[in-house]
Amino acid sequence: MLPARLATAAVAIPLLLWLVFWAPFVVFRGVVLLFTLVALVEYFQMAFPTRPPLRRLGIVSGALLAVGMAGNPPESAMVLAAGLMAVVTIGLISCLIVADDPAGAVTSLGHMLIGVLYAGAFIPHFIWLRANPADTGPKWVLFVLAVAMGGDSGGYFVGRFFGKHPLIPSVSPKKTREGSAGAVGGNVLAGGIVKVLLLPMLTWGEVVLLSLVTGLLAQLGDLCESLLKRAFGAQDSGWLLPGHGGVLDRTDSLVFPVVLVYYYVNFVHAGG
Repeated sequence: MLPARLATAAVAIPLLLWLVFWAPFVVFRGVVLLFTLVALVEYFQMAFPTRPPLRRLGIVSGALLAVGMAGNPPESAMVLAAGLMAVVTIGLISCLIVADDPAGAVTSLGHMLIGVLYAGAFIPHFIWLRANPADTGPKWVLFVLAVAMGGDSGGYFVGRFFGKHPLIPSVSPKKTREGSAGAVGGNVLAGGIVKVLLLPMLTWGEVVLLSLVTGLLAQLGDLCESLLKRAFGAQDSGWLLPGHGGVLDRTDSLVFPVVLVYYYVNFVHAGG
């Protein structure tokens, strides 16, 4: 397990740095959309393993929403709102059609909305974040990635060697309180390194607070994905990344943080 994780990281990290800082924007956008599509496929395969029509509807709805969000953020925000309203409207109308099982229909609609929002709407925020002006976009993208990865590494090693007390055993039996504390330390350390190297305009108080909140959301995202897998009876969301599971298994700690950081950078930090 650990050798596979390290081997994957050794290949992925240099490619990731190139993608964030030096790849043309169109390439970055294409890769994010590709990962979004894979994440949608993984989610809806778990959610509707025996119901191909619903699976296809969810994948197509999420993919169309993601593509619509791949443009400029102001216009894309309107696409996001319109797309979610369309999914809700079509879903509720579909519930009326299968009125013989209203509870099951509404449950399926809930699964559909979670997948479309979780993968189709959250992940494309990386496109919006990198598009920030003044050449700060790539630096903020790296901040999100570094804080999440720092927390993941800190939680993994501290939990492995010192973990004794389960965090939420009914959701993720292997996660411990000690590992969670190690993740917080990794979050702050990674955020501090990015501040020193790339974001000197941040105050230490700001970077520590932002790293803590981002790290908390990363842990919540990880636990939420574990909750979804347990609800759907799946061990891993996919197999694409050796030692890491599928795309959803790797992006679970990123989807909430990238949304937070995008809106923080554009509406809080920009005004401060």
